[in-house]
Amino acid sequence: MRAGLEQVGIKTVFANDIDDTKAKLYTDNWGREELHVGDIRALTGDDIPDAELVTASFPCTDMSLAGHYKGLNGAQSSLVLDFMRILDEMGDRAPRTLMIENVMGFLTANNGKDWETVVDGIRQLGYRSDHIVVNANAFVPQSRARVFLFGHKGPIELPEPPKARTDLRLGRIAEKEGDWWPPERLRGFLETLSPVQSKRLSRYQKRFWPGYYGAFRRTRHGKAVWEVRADEIAGTLRTTRGGSARQAIVRAGRGDIAVRWMNLTEYARLQGAEQMRYDSVTPSQAMFALGDAVCVPVIEWLAKHCLLPLLRQ
Repeated sequence: MRAGLEQVGIKTVFANDIDDTKAKLYTDNWGREELHVGDIRALTGDDIPDAELVTASFPCTDMSLAGHYKGLNGAQSSLVLDFMRILDEMGDRAPRTLMIENVMGFLTANNGKDWETVVDGIRQLGYRSDHIVVNANAFVPQSRARVFLFGHKGPIELPEPPKARTDLRLGRIAEKEGDWWPPERLRGFLETLSPVQSKRLSRYQKRFWPGYYGAFRRTRHGKAVWEVRADEIAGTLRTTRGGSARQAIVRAGRGDIAVRWMNLTEYARLQGAEQMRYDSVTPSQAMFALGDAVCVPVIEWLAKHCLLPLLRQ
């Protein structure tokens, strides 16, 4: 979030996260002066300095299948309620503009009741609201749709979201060298493919120019299976925690097929965050953090076309 906002000159005066890995990455890139590491539930309005804008990316686990769609009844996604509590405690000092980000399940969790709860909550705090859905595939070769809910103490009108770019390809960011799997492991990968998936990969294999495709490992009926995307981009990067969280790259064409795990450099490029430092944590920890992050060019676009117009009112 900070990396994207800084692109348009928006300065950070306070940041909060409970995760030690993310704190290390933040400190390496921006220092620790504005960073508070700890549970948001322990913060009060008095802990927050004056600001014009406040953003929140609250845990999405309970908004998705991974959290069994518990929504705001879940222990993690309910933290957005503490975000609103803090705004209420700030009183007249509360920022005039806010932006809340989450997965698409935020719109539909508990039949839309959770969305209504949050929207009604920010309206009771004196904000007018609107939302926009932006997919990272307008900027990078990654399918990553996210909903952004805006609140503003004044008129609010949001633009149309940017459209997906058809010229973006995973091959443009993928490293051509890498730890490609040996024949035995490749054979195991191919054996898990469904007939539909196998047919798709066979078509890719016959193409004259090699292409690069995202592949997810999923668990179906207790068995690990692989699914290869029907386009030349990556699926949504997730926190690297097993199951569908693990994404691989498939290179196919000219009669050959090669597969390997996606690496840290590629994760960073797909999030538009390749300029950041990651050396204080392990590659696995860095990929976990990146999978949990926002896409930097998406935030930059939102800052230019949504936030700055509101802040200038």
